[in-house]
Amino acid sequence: MAEPYEIKDDAGIVLEVLAADDEPQGETMSETTGETGGQAPSDIVPTAAPEAEAQAAPSIASRSSWGARYPDGDLTLTGPAVEVFVHHSVTAQLSADASIAAEAEQMRALESVGQSRFGTGISYNVIIFPSGRAYQGVSWNRRGTHTGGRNSTSRSICFAGNYETNTPTAAQISSAAAIYREGKDRWWTQGAPLRGHRDVSQTACPGRHLYARIDDIRSGSGSTPPSPGEPGGLLVDGFWGSATTTRLQQELGTTVDGVVSSQSAYWRDRNPGLTTGWEWVSDADGSRVIAALQRRIGMDSGQRDGKIGPQTISALQEHLGTPVDGVISRESQAVMALQRRLNAGRV
Repeated sequence: MAEPYEIKDDAGIVLEVLAADDEPQGETMSETTGETGGQAPSDIVPTAAPEAEAQAAPSIASRSSWGARYPDGDLTLTGPAVEVFVHHSVTAQLSADASIAAEAEQMRALESVGQSRFGTGISYNVIIFPSGRAYQGVSWNRRGTHTGGRNSTSRSICFAGNYETNTPTAAQISSAAAIYREGKDRWWTQGAPLRGHRDVSQTACPGRHLYARIDDIRSGSGSTPPSPGEPGGLLVDGFWGSATTTRLQQELGTTVDGVVSSQSAYWRDRNPGLTTGWEWVSDADGSRVIAALQRRIGMDSGQRDGKIGPQTISALQEHLGTPVDGVISRESQAVMALQRRLNAGRV
């Protein structure tokens, strides 16, 4: 049996640990190697949005779409799982607007890790990237190496990246919730609990930022992430994060860094649709991109202080033709309208 594989940070904290199970009784070894029929070319890259497999949730792309080359686990499992575990891969942290080709490359890199350590291909059942797109890893009825001692009776939902130091995107949380819901009475029992890897192993996995969102995944209905549209297009998801800010900065001609600087912390929790890249402080000075936005949407010169708040939000909502309530909520109609306009090259 292969030794567990630990991934540690510079301080020696175990961010993730992968391990194989002992072979269980009553299961049959399969000679399946991979959906691509053994060794596939390493340069396979999908050229369009991945197509979902018929037996999977609509938002999960097939193994063949990303170019799986190695075995699909080591055993065929019978019956539904009784537990579901959330993991993080601690591999490259792609941006929310990363290309499908970049995600496919990371899937093959993750597969190579599992193959080199255990000889059974990719370790996790499904991997979700910051874009919200999800890819099938080891098939639902095949055994992986994600949760040592429980691989035969559990399944895994893995977020690509390191969530000890990074925050999961709204699109990732939504996709995970949809997959967890879809899997009930299909890949796992109706009552299968959703837990963090750290709950059963000596590891920080799935990272503190993702672990804090497990309740949201468990209770959320989730949805299939929207199409990214043209290459480089924003996801129209109604959450204003770094990607939306970057496009807005490009459109308005301010410094492009994906950050809305020096905003009053008073408004942070009152506007849950404002997510990554917002700098919340106790004594706000305002941001150039917000000041430029205030100018663009026709606010008076005396109101252009570069600070987000009910006055600016209401003016933006009125400018965009969405309901006016002075709040950026989750899946905000105003933010969706803004994202569509940015994708069209205007504000």
